[in-house]
Amino acid sequence: MSRSSALRTTILWAAMLFSASAAQAATLSFVWDAVPTNATGYRLYWGNAPGVSVAYGGNSVDVGNVTTYQLTGLTDGLPYYVVVRAYNSSGMLSAPSIEVSRLAGFPFSGLADFDRDSKADITVFRPSTGMSYIRNSSDGSLSSVQWGQNGDVPVAGDYDGDGKSDVAVFRPSTGIWYIRASSNGGLLSFQWGQAGDLPVAGDYDGDGKSDVGIFRPSTGTWYVRNSSTGALSAFQWGQVGDVPVPGDYDSDGKADVAIFRPSTGIWYVRDRVTNGAVVYQWGATGDVPVAADYDGDGKADVAVFRPATNMWYIRLSNTGAGMFLQWGATGDVPVPADFDGDGKTDVAVFRPSSNSWFVRASSTGATQSFSWGQAGDIPLLRH
Repeated sequence: MSRSSALRTTILWAAMLFSASAAQAATLSFVWDAVPTNATGYRLYWGNAPGVSVAYGGNSVDVGNVTTYQLTGLTDGLPYYVVVRAYNSSGMLSAPSIEVSRLAGFPFSGLADFDRDSKADITVFRPSTGMSYIRNSSDGSLSSVQWGQNGDVPVAGDYDGDGKSDVAVFRPSTGIWYIRASSNGGLLSFQWGQAGDLPVAGDYDGDGKSDVGIFRPSTGTWYVRNSSTGALSAFQWGQVGDVPVPGDYDSDGKADVAIFRPSTGIWYVRDRVTNGAVVYQWGATGDVPVAADYDGDGKADVAVFRPATNMWYIRLSNTGAGMFLQWGATGDVPVPADFDGDGKTDVAVFRPSSNSWFVRASSTGATQSFSWGQAGDIPLLRH
């Protein structure tokens, strides 16, 4: 039968949302590509540690000849690692798919997903007025929110854990974060940072909420306020000239502290277990880092956009292979995100000269284009 080259799993939106305060039965949904020939069914394996599902020491279930399955009765707050194998009429099994992971009971919150449909929404922030203009992907409806002022930096994220991105800004002049909670419209504000700091919001504690964080270029220090406990963390990781590139590089459901060094094209990712560095040589001077999960394995992939040639250089974490695409034109701003909801980040650019967005859908390879914004607007997904 066909081997597993076309067999992959992609975590979709958790079917239900649960509170992180108590252990309870949680649910996760999965979808994978069909094996092209000879497959008569699929078996799904899962465990609570990396490699457990691959070693088949965890649980398994024969799901039949379908390409989607919902695991129920999971423990809220625990990580789950999953692979799928196809089988034929003789019972022969394919090799396992790539392993993906997710914390049960917590929503997977994509950047700029304001309508909770697991797709990124086309959004711009207008510094002159402090307005954010959102084009909702679920129904094409348009909305706007007045939140911020000239000089503010937009920092949308899911700060309240409801599965929707919240409109938020960081004010460099005062180091204050202003967040409009989508769950109730209330104001959250934090004094976190100072002039010259760069905002690096992300889910560093794995509770499904974005944490307020800043990177201080003058010292290479990260300061993070964990939303789960309110505890404060500080990490010295980087030096003057480094670009912060936080992301979940190891698929444990938590953002990792990481930097890209433009002078050498080297990435340094902090291993949270050993405090050591995972190092990648990927890029060159002038490149823009665009780390994201392009292959759908739950890990951020090391990637750069080269403005001089409009080339994307992506190192796929599931295989270590390179993926290279020419996408964009002179002056374009990279805005990668999952616009089609297939669990993979799509290559995309925003063109300030025409206020146009050009998206290459990973699910089909088709081009999508949108006109959204005006001169001076900042795309919310910029890198």
